[in-house]
Amino acid sequence: MTQAFSRVRFIMVQPSHPGNVGSAARAIKTMGFSELVLVAPRHEDVIRHPDALALASGATDVLERARVYGTLEQALAPVTLAFALTAR
Repeated sequence: MTQAFSRVRFIMVQPSHPGNVGSAARAIKTMGFSELVLVAPRHEDVIRHPDALALASGATDVLERARVYGTLEQALAPVTLAFALTAR
């Protein structure tokens, strides 16, 4: 992993489906990144949910290191530049 990649954090806000969290972890790792942050996930223990683990498929280390925050403000606290995307 390059030093620049280690400074990138992917934040999911209020994820509702554990499978999406697992899929995101897999995509993050496939692209060479490693930091996943979750903000107020619907399922309290989403990173250990069977669907998340199944869809992470080889990226459970990203799930295990994922941090969970209550607010987006907390998740963005150390961030100096942010970009936002949505499916809506």
